[in-house]
Amino acid sequence: MTLTATTNKVAYAGNGSTTSFAITFIYWDDTDVKVILSNNTTGAETVWTDGTQYTLTGGSGATGTLTIDTSPTDYTPATGETITIKSNLPDTQSTSLPLGGSLPSTSIEERFDKNVRLSQQLAEELTRAIQFSESSPATSTYITETAAQRANKLLAFDTSGNFTVTQEIGTFIGNWATSTAYSERDIVKDTSNNNIYICNTGHTSSGAQPISSNTDVAKWDLLIDAAAAATSATAAATSATAAATSATASATSATASATSATASATSATASATSATASATSATASATSATAASTSATSASTSATSATSAVAAVAWKYTFDNSTSMADPGTGDIRLNNATLASVTNIAIDATSADTGNPDVSDLIASIDDGTNSTHEGYIFVRKSGTPATFMAYSVTGAIVDNTGWLQIPVTHSASGGSLTNGDALYISFSRSGNVGATGSTGSTGPTGPTGATGAQGDATLADVIALG
Repeated sequence: MTLTATTNKVAYAGNGSTTSFAITFIYWDDTDVKVILSNNTTGAETVWTDGTQYTLTGGSGATGTLTIDTSPTDYTPATGETITIKSNLPDTQSTSLPLGGSLPSTSIEERFDKNVRLSQQLAEELTRAIQFSESSPATSTYITETAAQRANKLLAFDTSGNFTVTQEIGTFIGNWATSTAYSERDIVKDTSNNNIYICNTGHTSSGAQPISSNTDVAKWDLLIDAAAAATSATAAATSATAAATSATASATSATASATSATASATSATASATSATASATSATASATSATAASTSATSASTSATSATSAVAAVAWKYTFDNSTSMADPGTGDIRLNNATLASVTNIAIDATSADTGNPDVSDLIASIDDGTNSTHEGYIFVRKSGTPATFMAYSVTGAIVDNTGWLQIPVTHSASGGSLTNGDALYISFSRSGNVGATGSTGSTGPTGPTGATGAQGDATLADVIALG
């Protein structure tokens, strides 16, 4: 017969009930078939034994059927298990041909078929092996190290791209030092920034730390970037400081409101003193003073409420040095003047430069929602990692929401240092407290006494004629 099919392995998923499985490739003896049960979760494999877990029918140069034994033990493959049936023809030659005379064609053809099947088995095994591509220039695929040499080592590639099993994951040598011989996969610590490096090329060190600026930097690979982690921590601390500053500014605004209330109370007291000339009028003035004091208390309460409501939050933005009042771009901020003290308008994107670019436009737009139209609030800006570079601006008018970016009218309050295009900034906002309610008008004082009647004037000619 001919052997045109290349199939020599078939797999079936278990379902807890199927017990009969087709063997779709031809085989000759039951020993030519190998059966494996594997667990899909753990990957564990069990090679089954004919007559224990299963029996075969068919074969003898044809396909067949595998039937699972269910008694006295039920070996039916369960859900989550896979049964694999593969050709397992032995690589021996058991056909003996006579030295002379006619040759049995059936025996010769069967031997040819088995040789082809052996080739198919080898091809199937090769498909599961790690191989170099056909165009690969690899010159060696041999592993010559002994078991002792391979123990606790990695299978890797050397600098020529050939297999080696003498490499360890890496050996920690300690702190980097100059004039030291380092080998491949030595691990060191850069004490200038706590970064961890692994050596990729053997060499004798020279120069100084940090390794990132050393002439041999290409001979090291960075494993742990501790310096970047420290910078991130510093940025977080700076953000917290900016938030605290924002809270302080809010408290200062509240104090200013309370001071204004005290001034109103003082004025009321002065009015009461002036009113002592008239007891009734003094009482009315005192009533007016009490109303003014109530207004001052209301203003103080409003300021305290504003202080409690302010959220000390700082947002990350990137400085764009263009002075054009237009959309600065995602996570960017612009000033309308290169001189920090001369800035009168700020253009800020609706989204910050924080991870995920959160939209904070509603928070920015709310700064002018208060009733204190002459001073809506403050904007505080600090350069990341350089607290001495800062700006504080008073918001003096309505904020314009341009859908995607906002324009804020401001006046300069204080600043220090200077900014460069691309600087990372942390920005916080503080809204002024609402104006306190106006006190009620005091009652009108009593009408003063009627003045004395004036003296009789001289009679006129008309008076004389009238009297006859």
